[in-house]
Amino acid sequence: MEREGSQVDLFVAVLVRFPQIGTIQYDPEAKSLRLTFLLRESQADFSAFIRSFESHLAVFHSLRQASVGLASLKQTTKGALTTLEVIRDVDSLSLSELNLIVELVSDYYGEAVVKEGPEMAEEDEVEQNMLIDALLMSSPWPTPQRLTGFRENGRVLVFSVPLGVGE
Repeated sequence: MEREGSQVDLFVAVLVRFPQIGTIQYDPEAKSLRLTFLLRESQADFSAFIRSFESHLAVFHSLRQASVGLASLKQTTKGALTTLEVIRDVDSLSLSELNLIVELVSDYYGEAVVKEGPEMAEEDEVEQNMLIDALLMSSPWPTPQRLTGFRENGRVLVFSVPLGVGE
């Protein structure tokens, strides 16, 4: 239960630190995190974004000399709203890469990215970064729980669903 608490802390910290991320989900079967960004009426070329995203991540991982188990992108458009999902294995994800992912999405899509919440003060940002880094570097994610974190009415909520429920 203590480990699940730190995972919840990570979800809260990520959502507070990065107002561009609409939801974060953990899939214990794939040992992956799904970061969802909401985009308003984006006219940007998704295939060009994929090329840019993949090339930036390839350079980032080659500089870190790290291998990545899972990294993928998915875009879904419904009316004027588009969701952009970034799926990453949790074992190799770092704070630096998380910052890079958010910056790549924000730079490419600009004002189309929906931000929920205010920008953080620099000292709060540093504190959140330290917390996220510590939680990502802590022990592996053994919990057999699906976790989902999102914002609602200015609050961050995290739900846990045991495997086998709702399947």
